[in-house]
Amino acid sequence: MNIQHYYLKTADISLNASLTALMPPFFFLLIFFNKFPGNFIIILFPFIIYSFLCHQMYLLNKQRAAEAAASNFYSIGQAPLPFLQQSRVLIAFLPAPSLRMVIFDPEGRVIAEIRDMKMRKLRWFLPYFIDRFFPKRLGIYDYTDNLEASIIIRRKGIEVLSSDGHCREIIEFKKEGSTLLFQNGDIQYAVPKTFLHTDLQVLDDQSNRIARFRKGWMPFEWGKRFKDPNTPVLSFNISLDAKEKRRIYAIFAALFLYRNH
Repeated sequence: MNIQHYYLKTADISLNASLTALMPPFFFLLIFFNKFPGNFIIILFPFIIYSFLCHQMYLLNKQRAAEAAASNFYSIGQAPLPFLQQSRVLIAFLPAPSLRMVIFDPEGRVIAEIRDMKMRKLRWFLPYFIDRFFPKRLGIYDYTDNLEASIIIRRKGIEVLSSDGHCREIIEFKKEGSTLLFQNGDIQYAVPKTFLHTDLQVLDDQSNRIARFRKGWMPFEWGKRFKDPNTPVLSFNISLDAKEKRRIYAIFAALFLYRNH
């Protein structure tokens, strides 16, 4: 999958949501065709507004997909670098019961995805405040859809397991004021809270920034591929190894668990 396919998939999901939202108004119109109660207008109005907004998102992403295809940016015959070797990636989210974080390289190619390992349909209908009480098992998949690692998110911490289950790390988290602290043995990461999560920085125990998640700061040349200027960019300090990057991905998975529920 590349960024064009992502826009097409997002457009299809938005169209389905738009049509689904029209079902309750259509159902009530059939029942009360001759005598429609005025009170039901107030009940059905949110469905109509939501359907309209989803349809606008459908049109917008169809346009973005067409523009991405016209830019002819594809790298023929080149396999992307493994995602844990990339120092700058772009992040997008697909609708899911908890999380579908799609990770792109600057060329517009999907290099990894973090998603539920078991997407039970019932969870689509569970409110966040109920679903959050159950442990979440997410998988980190590479661009060939092979499992790289799994993440278990609990109320008090994060467990990161290698794909074979032999390597296991525990990241405990707590809050101090407006700062979130993540503890992995003797290693501590701090994430100062920001408004709407538009600029999140990961600091080490010496208060040095080692990773940053920002919206609205995409390099100009990437705009040929990514048509949404607010596509988040996740950048890592070049000194970080693959193991530490995997921990940071797990931290961001916990932070954005219900980003597009």
